[in-house]
This record gives sequence, C-alpha cells and structure tokens, in this order.
Amino acid sequence: MSAVTSHAIATDALNGIFTLQTVRARQPKRRDGGGFDWRWTGPNSDPEWAWFFNRHGWFPDLWRAWETTHDERYRAALLSTLTDWISTNPVPWHFSFSSGWRPLEAARRLLGSWLPLYEGIVTVCSASQRAWFEASLADHGRHLRRHHALNGNHLVTEMLALVRLAVCVPRHPLAASWLAYGLERLDRTYRKQVYPDGAYKELSSHYQRIVTLNYQQLLETLRSAGRDDLVAVWAPRVERLWIYIRELTTPAGFNPLNNDSDREPYESLLRRHAPALARRSTSHSVHFPWAGQTVFRDETNREWGFFDTGPRGTDHDHADHLAFIFAIGCREFLVDNGRHTYAPGPWRDYFSGPAAHNILLLDHRPSEQGPRAVGAAPRCITFRRSRDYALAWGDGVFASNENPRAGDWRRIVLHLHGLGLVVIDRLVTFGAGRLTTQWHWHPGCALPDAADLTRGLFVNHGETGVRVLFSTTLQRCGVTECFSGRTLPSPQGWYSDRYNQRRAAPVLLHHQPISGPVTNAWLFLTDTTRKTTVEMLSCGSIELYVEGIRSFVVHPGKPGETHCSLEKVIP
Repeated sequence: MSAVTSHAIATDALNGIFTLQTVRARQPKRRDGGGFDWRWTGPNSDPEWAWFFNRHGWFPDLWRAWETTHDERYRAALLSTLTDWISTNPVPWHFSFSSGWRPLEAARRLLGSWLPLYEGIVTVCSASQRAWFEASLADHGRHLRRHHALNGNHLVTEMLALVRLAVCVPRHPLAASWLAYGLERLDRTYRKQVYPDGAYKELSSHYQRIVTLNYQQLLETLRSAGRDDLVAVWAPRVERLWIYIRELTTPAGFNPLNNDSDREPYESLLRRHAPALARRSTSHSVHFPWAGQTVFRDETNREWGFFDTGPRGTDHDHADHLAFIFAIGCREFLVDNGRHTYAPGPWRDYFSGPAAHNILLLDHRPSEQGPRAVGAAPRCITFRRSRDYALAWGDGVFASNENPRAGDWRRIVLHLHGLGLVVIDRLVTFGAGRLTTQWHWHPGCALPDAADLTRGLFVNHGETGVRVLFSTTLQRCGVTECFSGRTLPSPQGWYSDRYNQRRAAPVLLHHQPISGPVTNAWLFLTDTTRKTTVEMLSCGSIELYVEGIRSFVVHPGKPGETHCSLEKVIP
C-alpha cells in the first residue's frame, strides 16, 4: 500500500468513513452518544462489513499518519477508538459469532492491527489505557485458546494469532501454554489440511493465499524467536505451499478464480515472500494428482490453462467439476466467474452454482461434484506430457430423478504448444435429453451476438485473438446463444474478480437435443493462420489435423473405465 493511499484511509477514518471489501460508507455512531456502532452490518446489510470493521484494519494507517504528520488527531482517534471498543465489547465466556468476538475476528484484529502496533501503543497511551489494552490482549488469548475453530482456514489464522500473541507478551503467565498449544495445532492442521502436492484442501486460490501467508508469518516468527529447530521443520512445508502458488500463477501474474476467490497478485506475493522460487521459471504443464488440477503452460509462458478434475474442496466450493479456463499472455479468455458475495440469495446461487462455470449441463443439471477431499492420490494417472503437447482428462456422472446414473461424462483437455487448446467432451447416455455446453468469457472479450459454429468464430480480447472451432458426432450442430449480463429469469453472464463487485461478461451457451452417446470437440486456436480440421472417426476417436505440421488422433476411452491416449501422426 502506498503512503498516499494509507494517509487517505487515515483521513477518512477521522471522518468516520471506511472502505471495506470495495464498499465505501460512513460508519454510524451508537445511539447512546458514544463511539461507533460496532454491530452495524454496512449499507448492504452484510455481516461481512461488521466482521471486517471489528478487525480494526485502519489502525496502522492512523498510526502511520500520526508518525508522518505529527497531527495529534490521528493518535487521539486511534486511542479513543481502541478504548471505546474494549469498553463496549467485553469478552464472552463462550463461543461467539458476534461481530466483535467471532474467533476469526479476534485473530485478525491481533494479526493485522493490535500486535503490529503493540510497542507503539503502550508507549503513548495513558497508564489506564495500557492496563485496559493488555487485559484485552489476555482476553483475546484465552478466547482463542478456548473457542477456536475446529478446522479450516479459520483455525490456521486463529492459532497463528495465538502464537504471535505468546511471542509478543512472553511474560504473561499463559504465554508458554499458548505458544505450545498454537504450535501443536498448526502442525496438526498442516498435516491434515494440506495435500502432499502443496494444495490447501479448500482448493480455493484465495484461501490458498491466506493459509500460505499465515504459515509464512509463522516461519518468520520462529526465525525472529531463534527457534532454528522449528524453522528446519517448517521451511520445506512453507516452500511447498509457495511452489503450488507459483505453478498456478497466470502469465499476467494472477491466480485462477477457482471456488471462492478474488483476483490477487500471486506473482508479487512470490517475489516478496519467496524470491528464490519466483526466479525459477515455470515453462511446462504440471499436474497436481491430489488436488486433481492440471495447469497447462507452454515453454514461453504465453499459453496457460487450468483444468479441475479433482475433489470439490472442504469449504468455499463451487459446482465446477471438470471446469476449464485459459489465457493467452496477459489476456484472459475463458474464465471462472469468481465469488462476488457470501450473502444468501440469487447472486450467491449463481456465482457458486453450475450456471457460472465452464461445464456441461444435462437437462439443466450439472454432474455430480464428487467428494470434498481425498485420502490418497488417484491410482490411475490422468495426465500425459511431452515436448510439444500436454493431455489431461477427468470423469463425471450425471444423475436424474429417475436414474442415479443418467449419463457418464469424460472431458479431455489437450494443449498443443503454440497452437492452442482442445476440449473434448464425450457423454455416454441412452435416454433423450438436452445437453448444454457453457463457455464464460472475460468481460474484455468481444463475441458476436449470433455465433455460427459451423464456420467457427473469432474471439478478441484487446490485440489478442483466438479462433473457436466446433465439431460433433451429431448430425445437427445445435443452437447457440451469446449474450451478457442477464438477470431474469435468473442471473447469467456475470463476472466478479473482487468481492461485492460484478460486471456483465459474455457467455456462449450451446444447446443440443440428444438421444444417445455424443462426442463434442471444441478448438481454441491461438495460431489463427494455419488451417485446422477435426474429424470424428467411426471408431470413436477424434483426429486433429494442423496444416503443414502434424496430425493427432485422440482416443478418448470410456468414462470411468479406460484411459485416454494420444497418437501423433506425422503427415
């Protein structure tokens, strides 16, 4: 954060104005004539506002403004607000979901505000204020020790806060026990909630960042405390988390918006916290067998794709099994649409539901989403990589009210380096139905209002473009819709890369009436100059011919039964 931005936040705070999760509002005062209403849920009646407000994230900005300008208003505002909060928010002696004492808020308040300012506050406040402050710190420690979350990213944050508090106030009678307990729970939680391939089990890039930064803080705390024995244990663990982040990073330096996620600067985080890893170039595709995720990448790091075939995630999951997204250089094309909100309602249903993802729907239903987590890596390998291509596949099952296995689906993604990406969907079903393929595009992409897939279409994002080709085993191509920003009868065609914000974004929906097995092939070609054709062979395989280069035959296999394979044919 720049000094100018920090000073603006502090000045706003003097006037009772705050910006939380992109929403700006004036915080009301209590009716008793005292300070802020700590329970106010913001202009959108969202409990997230009250939780974030009680984290006191603007306290460091007030402190920096006072140090920079020596304007006593900033110091006075910080101390009076701190005293008011302590006096009006006594610690509960039970688990609380309140705005002030939900354990996560207690932890965030310590980590982001109170502990970083501890040394400064105790030197400038009065004796009575210091006594209140230190007593409240002890209340935080006891509350986190007794009422912490049982699992998930909340537990990691809460135990990190307990450890940091113990290190900050080592003379407190309970500090040693807080430290031992927090370290033990952080160790147990890592072993339980992080896959061997470095993916945090919620499988959200946003919460991967939170958990990674928390464990990075733990590592830095141990180093500053001189605990070399524990540093030796935690350094490779934290590195594993950062390696996973590095492999997911897009060519533009950001994260995929899988599950509940916002757009975040992954590359900048790597350079700041793991510079040695950031300097190691990532120039090939990689598969994470535990997470069930494949990241496609060519040697120039221009072509990038993300394919999700694994478990749904232990929390913050979306209905996105077998979803696929891709980018070319700094331009995103097919996207995951983000999270937008946690408030229950049609918008939450849309962004977390199947309509917002690049998947198939059979009679308006998604495939079964599978387990939340796995206890072992899959026995069969669903990934192949060579010098000029990478191939990955995954299977899904569709159910209906009458049939728990109405259709078997295999999705195959083939990356031909320098040429583009190919998505092959094979559906095995023997009943009549309606198959819908959904492709969600970045808001910056330009699509025609009426797409003729028999001729292909060009999609441009700025100066970068891809050519889209479609082929099917059905005699009729189907019906295609292209639109953006629909709200009725239900939301469709929306994108959110930041919480509380959304934008209209193009979506292509392709509908096909089916009465039996079908195979569809979608080509997203980055090389738009070469003639490329697709032929559905009678044996069920798919032949891809690229003019003047080579021909590939994809043998899709049977969903849930046999492997997929690729045969390269030299013309």
